[in-house]
Amino acid sequence: MLLETANRHFLVPTPEGATTVSARMIDSSNISWIGWPRFGKQPLMFVEFKDGSRYVYAGVSRQKALACAKAKSSGSYLAKRIKPHHEALKLR
Repeated sequence: MLLETANRHFLVPTPEGATTVSARMIDSSNISWIGWPRFGKQPLMFVEFKDGSRYVYAGVSRQKALACAKAKSSGSYLAKRIKPHHEALKLR
């Protein structure tokens, strides 16, 4: 369940430089927000967890990232449909 309908925008530092990310706040016990690059068409999904850790998943389309953000359980969607198929890089 989403806490807000509007996206928030964050400047997220990555190894390649800062990226502006559109993010949806998530009503989840473990996930704070799920995002994707605001500009360009890079297939990336950003996830920030409640503990402050942040990951980027490569090869995830904007549509799939949004589906994860809107899923009944974003954590289950992430565990079943993203993590097994996409490489992750811990950003913090």
